[in-house]
Order: sequence, then C-alpha cells, then structure tokens
Amino acid sequence: MERKRWLRLRGITVLALLMSAAWPVSGLWAQEDQEKAAALEEIVVTATKTPRNPEDIPASITVITAKEIKEQNIKLLDEALRQVPGAYDSRSKGWPDTMTSVTLRGFPHQKRTLVLFDGQDMLSAYSGSFRWNSLPVEDVERIEVVRGPFSALYGGNAMGGVINIIPKTPKKLELQGKWGYGKYDSWTYYLGAGDRFWDKLSCKISYNYRYTSGYPSKLVTRSARPGAAATQVHGWRYTRKTTGKDSYIIGDKGDNSWSEHIGSLRLNWDLAPGHKINFTTLLDWYEYGYSQFETYLRNIATGDPVFSGTVGLAGTGLRIRGLREGNFLGGDGRAHIATYNLHTEHQLTDSTNLTLRAGLMSWAHSMWTSPGSKATKSGGPGVLSSTPSKNWSFEAQVEQGLGISQVLTGGLVYKTGWAAAKRFDLSNWRDTVSRGEINRQSGGRDRNFAFYLQDEIDWHPKFSTVIGARLDWWQTYGGAYMEAAGEPIINLPCRSKWSFNPKIAFLYRPWEWMSWRASAGSAFRPPSIYELYGTFRTSGGTLYKSNPDLDPETSLSWEIGTTIKPFKGNVIAATYFMSFVDDLIYRVIDPTDPTEKTLLNENAGTARIRGIELEITQQLFSWLKVFGNMTLVDARITDNPLDPESVDKKITFVPRQQFNFGLNLNYWKVNANLSGRYVSKVHTRSDNADIINNVPGSYDPYFVLDTKLTVTPVQWMDVSFAVDNIFNRKYFRNSVAPSRMFWLEMGVKY
Repeated sequence: MERKRWLRLRGITVLALLMSAAWPVSGLWAQEDQEKAAALEEIVVTATKTPRNPEDIPASITVITAKEIKEQNIKLLDEALRQVPGAYDSRSKGWPDTMTSVTLRGFPHQKRTLVLFDGQDMLSAYSGSFRWNSLPVEDVERIEVVRGPFSALYGGNAMGGVINIIPKTPKKLELQGKWGYGKYDSWTYYLGAGDRFWDKLSCKISYNYRYTSGYPSKLVTRSARPGAAATQVHGWRYTRKTTGKDSYIIGDKGDNSWSEHIGSLRLNWDLAPGHKINFTTLLDWYEYGYSQFETYLRNIATGDPVFSGTVGLAGTGLRIRGLREGNFLGGDGRAHIATYNLHTEHQLTDSTNLTLRAGLMSWAHSMWTSPGSKATKSGGPGVLSSTPSKNWSFEAQVEQGLGISQVLTGGLVYKTGWAAAKRFDLSNWRDTVSRGEINRQSGGRDRNFAFYLQDEIDWHPKFSTVIGARLDWWQTYGGAYMEAAGEPIINLPCRSKWSFNPKIAFLYRPWEWMSWRASAGSAFRPPSIYELYGTFRTSGGTLYKSNPDLDPETSLSWEIGTTIKPFKGNVIAATYFMSFVDDLIYRVIDPTDPTEKTLLNENAGTARIRGIELEITQQLFSWLKVFGNMTLVDARITDNPLDPESVDKKITFVPRQQFNFGLNLNYWKVNANLSGRYVSKVHTRSDNADIINNVPGSYDPYFVLDTKLTVTPVQWMDVSFAVDNIFNRKYFRNSVAPSRMFWLEMGVKY
C-alpha cells in the first residue's frame, strides 16, 4: 500500500512539474508583489536554494540570528540549535565530545540531517558526522534550519531536513576581541578583523582558541561475583547496568581535557555588477586526553589505593577478579581538519542567475589511542586508530525567472568521497611512533551524480506551490578490508544505485494573519563508507562490525502545518509530520554472540516516524520577548526480520519528548536571558532493554535551566556572566553530564 502511494506521488509530481514549466504565470499581481518584496527584511536561501522571504515558503523554517546567539551562553554551534522545535542535540560532556550530532524530526544520527556551510556539504566522507566545534560562533551571521522533506534539492543526507550555517561578511572595518573563563579551568579567546576595500572586496580573518582541563566524565565500572579475596576494599559504589544487572563504580579515568585552535579566512569579491566570487577556508586543530585516573577502592587494612589484582567488596561476599591499572586509563586523540569553499554568483540576464560551487573537506589527520588492559599510566601496549578522509563537491545551479510569479531552478551535482581506517598495535600507547604493522584496515570510495529541477509558482497572492524532483546515481567502489594482521586483503566489487525523488509543497494564506502549508517528498540515503567497510572494537571490548552488502535507505515523508499571528507580536505555529523509512540501516546485537558485545550494521526493514511540533512566540513589550515550543516524536521499527526484538520498539538515539521555554529582556544597557529545556530518555539498544536511569551508559531524561546577563557599559564593550544548569542537575548522557557551570566573559569591538 505504501509503495502504491509512493508511485502515485512520483507520477503526480512529474506531471505537475512538466505542466508548470510550460505555464509562465502572468504579472497580474506584479505591483502588489513588488511592494511586498520591498518591505521584506528577513531572507532565507536554504529552503529553495534561492533568496526568499520565509513567510512565502511552504516549509517549517527557523532562523537563528547572530543577535540571538549573542544573547545566550552559546560557545559551540550545536548549542544554538537546542531550542529549535524538532531538533535534538546529542552533546553529552561539553567540549571534549567528539560524537555530537544535531538531528531533525526523529531521524537518528547526523548522517540523516544535512549540515551546510554557506551551501557546502560539511558531512564527513567516512561516517557522515560533522564537527560542530569547528566554526567560531562569532563568525556566524545566521543559521537557517529547514525541517522536512527537501531531498529534491539536497539529496539523501537531508531526510530529516537541512541546517545551513551562513558566515558573516564585513561591510566596513570591524575589529573584535573576546576573552572568557569558566568552570573546569575553561578558557576561550577570539580575535577577528574584517574590512571592505574599494567597495568591492570584503575580507575577514579570525582565530579562536579553546581549552578546558575537563572533569571526570568517564566512570570505571566492573561486575562482581561471589567469592573470597585476600584483599578487602571499600570506597566502591553500587550501581546497575542500563539493563538492570548489578555493577559497581570503582573509579574514574581522570579529567577529560580538551584544546582547540580554529583559524578562518573569508573573501568576498564583487568582480563586476552582477558577478561575485566568495572563498572561505576553515582550519581546525584539536586534541583531547585524560589526566591521572582515580581509583575509589581503598585497602581496608592499610588505607592504600587499590587498582589491580583480585579484590573483595567488604561486607558483600563478592569479589572482582583480574583488576588491572589499564582498566582505569583513558586514551587520547587529535585531528586536523581543513575546509575550502568557493562559490561564484553570476547574473546572466535580468531573469537568469548562475551559481557555481566547489568545496573540499579534508580530515588529513584523525587518530586516537586506546591503552590495552595490560598498560600502565606510564606506557605499555595499546592500539592506534586512524581514520583520514576527504570530500569533494561540485555544483552548478541556474535560476530562471518566468514572468513575474514563477521561478525555475535546476542544478547538476557531483560529490565524491574517500576514507580509510587503519589500526596499529602500539608497544607504548603513549608514543604513536612505537606502532607496529597494521592489524586491521578498511576503506573505500563513493561518488554521486545528481540532477534536480524545481518550480516555484505564485498562482495567486493567497496560493503558491513548490514542485521539484531529483535524480541520483550513487556508486561505491574501491572497497577493501583486512580483519586481522597476516590475513589477506579482501577487495570488494563496485555497487551502484539509481534513485528518483520528487517533492511537492503548497502554501495557502486565507488571511494576512494565517497561513497553511503542506508538503511531501521522498529521499534516498546511500550507506556511508564507515557503514560499508569500517569495523572497530572499543576500549570496553564491544565490536562494531561493518556490512559491505548494505542497501541504501529510502523514505517517504509528508507534513501539514499552520502559522497564525492573532495579534501584534504573537506568532503561533503547529506542524504534524510523518515519515516511512525502508531499509533503515540499524545496529543490531549479533545473535551468535552470547556476551552481547558484537553489534552489526543491517538493513532493519521498515520504520515509521511521526510527530507534532508546537511553538509560540510573544513580544510582550519592545524590551521583553518570551517563547515556548514542544516536540513529540513517535519513532519505531515496524518490521525487522533480522532482529525481531526490535519490532515496535523506539528507534535508538531519538527522544520521545522535548520542550523549551525562555525569555529575553533587553533594556537600556542590560540584556538578560533565561531558558529551560527538557529532553526525555533515549534508548541505545535496539530492543529498548536499557531502561535503567542514572547509571553509567544511560541516556537519562533531564531538565536544565540556563541564564546569561550581559551589560554594555560603553558601546564598544560587553561584559557577561552566565550560569548553565542552574539547579546543578545530575544526570548521564552515556558519560557524566556537566554539573552547574559558570562563565565570565568580556568582549570589545570596533
């Protein structure tokens, strides 16, 4: 039945696209449209890939401005998206979190929500992740978030929607400096300078440094069994695993430190009237590690710390065997990431515009070390893992006006990626030069050709449509892997896939204060190089296995929503959305592994995602604004022959409920912001058996309240004080979440 609906949607969309392309609408309402356009102040480019007023687009759009970012205590880009309805920020332990993702509308993991930087795809070739730390928030002009089925323009990574980060372009001489200090000995510095020369060339350069000594985010846990031991200890804390089994906290891996250097350069050259060239480069270097570990165990007889041997838990009749110093050690890692973005804009005629884009994102160095169980804090055996990757992207887009009320947009896209994963044994885990031969490796390439066509028509001042379609061809090739040292390298055959994905959307405004929108579309996401070829084992012993036989995912999504403005300063919006996913790539527990420590990538069959977004904004006075929003998502596996226990269970890494509220006061020289957010529990197991909260490894429901006070004593200076997690809420997001944190910051500008 779903397939029939899908085919029907495709047929209707193709027919409508062909009809509309041959129907240039006359200029009946030209004068009214021109007067309306002259009054517009807010313009977005993400939803249609052309500059548009968001009120004229049949889509769920949120725009976060530089002013709104400054009002809140936002140090990293993903933090700016926490209050967007339908968005889920997974950051768990502050700056050192290298696995952060921001996802939309119940689609798990970053690889299903596209992130753009000034229109360039920023997802890594290896895993489809994005480095949310890699761009200073001070360099951002705005962030455009488009939720929903826009795959006709953006391809398969946009199943949940698109997040486009727009950088600042200086219009005059600008100098900015910022210094900040916070808890955990956290520091941040920012220097930026920009100017516009000869009214043709804009240049901006910036540098950002961040450092934190961190806190003990990783606790060390062990199971215990009945038995006697000569050494009796105390200091341990009883806990449980997420599935309910008994466990004991015996220490932590030390403070998780982090340092990062980010440099950026942006050039904008108005080459001639109607012709522009824009170039941006971002360079990001970061590294992390752990300080001296701490054991909580103390010998009852001597009081000495204990971190090895067989120990008895005093008063319980239980013991822990085979305890080693290596159990308490945390590894370290570093990466160098370079991004280059070039795009040009050309007005060929009064009604024809050409845009060309080219980009490269290179993870030249991405490596981390893992100490072995026999390692010590000073050295010993370990493992070095390296995952370099590169992404190239090219796009040519033509925008053609047909009459006054119709715009036809077409484009060609070529993207290709390369990634490799290698694992080496280290004789000394603290010295990467001590590596031996490769004991495991995998890698491969992929490429994607696409053509898209979209038609925007204002049929009437109260009614408009957006109709589009995209044809993709994807190929993976050069795949190879080696599972262990001494084994042969297995070369894998090429595989390719065609996919046609249409989209259709409607906007109806019966009155100026009310609008209705509806859209539907399909999407296609090929598996990443990591999902196809990357296999690795964590320091905890869990084996994540790749699958070179994975099929691409497909989805059919639709939404319907309304926005009303019943009185001045008030905006209320509501949206209902639904998606049907086939061949969802999902991690399942290997049924042949009784320890449940082997997880496989498989096509899980089908899934259904549905939800509601509600939001309200009220400008009470010129100096006081309040807002609130709520997202409810029901995301479930509906069929999975490979893992029957997952059927009708919630999709992993998707919260069921979220709500946000806040207020912002801006009066005289003072700006005060208060915001709160709630996120419900998240499951990480396909069978949803991880039901225990407040234990290591769990993703707990939580509510936190944040505040920031900014004073501007003189026009060129800001001083602010912020407190995150005011109530000092204790919870886990796999790791220990940050406790109450304060920030003192001063900025100067010219």
